[in-house]
Amino acid sequence: MEIRQLRCFVTCVEAGSFTAAAELLYTTQSSVSKTIHAMEHELQTELFERTGRGIRLTARGQELYNYAVNVLDTMEQIEQLAGKSPVRSLKVSVNPSSWMEAAFTEFYERAFQKDDYYEYFEGNVRDVIERVQKGQDDLGFIYLLKEQSASARFLMRKYQLQFEPLKRIQLMLYGGNKVGQFPPADGELRLVQGSQTEVRPEDVLRLGAIEGISLESPQTSVTTNSGSLLRHLLEHSDLWNLSSESLDGTYSGTEGILLEGKENEVLFGCVSRNEEQLGELEKEFIAYVKKKLENSKKE
Repeated sequence: MEIRQLRCFVTCVEAGSFTAAAELLYTTQSSVSKTIHAMEHELQTELFERTGRGIRLTARGQELYNYAVNVLDTMEQIEQLAGKSPVRSLKVSVNPSSWMEAAFTEFYERAFQKDDYYEYFEGNVRDVIERVQKGQDDLGFIYLLKEQSASARFLMRKYQLQFEPLKRIQLMLYGGNKVGQFPPADGELRLVQGSQTEVRPEDVLRLGAIEGISLESPQTSVTTNSGSLLRHLLEHSDLWNLSSESLDGTYSGTEGILLEGKENEVLFGCVSRNEEQLGELEKEFIAYVKKKLENSKKE
């Protein structure tokens, strides 16, 4: 078994298909396929299940992936001893968050050095947890609602991941710039929601606990996976959006309505495989996020 074969195998796992892996490795799909076939022949076992949507690891394939990642990490350490300086990298996945976008950008501007490599991926809570577990990203930042906390923590324990709570915030209902009044005169609340958010439109009904507010069931008028479109619609329409309050307590659009109480609490935190395995940039980025959160409390 050669190192190049292990690199090819790990790239296939993380890319999700032979075609995508070939693009990352600057080779052909047939070359990648032949490499995997040769590995399966040598090990006398199937490493992937071929599906209509791509590839999926078999149980034996998952075992090999865990070993291969450790081998490649060890090779990187050996190269360091040999005087070769590996590229510093920072790979993070997050739930959609304008605050995290700003933090990532600011950190890049402060910390970037020649040949560094940065990667930023957005997804839902399960996406983030699974990307960290597979080694696609080193750090994950998630917003946990009360209802999903138990299932998310179970998944992280199953994958032997660490979770560090960073800040508790609340759900908030944000109004578009063209919102005339709240509650709406017709009693209907029309929403624009991100497809990757874990917040349900039904949660808006909790506003009924606020004195003087009585709403019919809210209606989701627009669903999108585009954060820029969501922000654009809030800027130019009378739609509302239910999500967590900003981590620094600020919002540039119409003033939001805070949903208070334990049942509306959101826990923001960081997911990682093992703190001891984090590289220089990952540790610096976590420290930067914590400092930024701490500074926001003082403002």
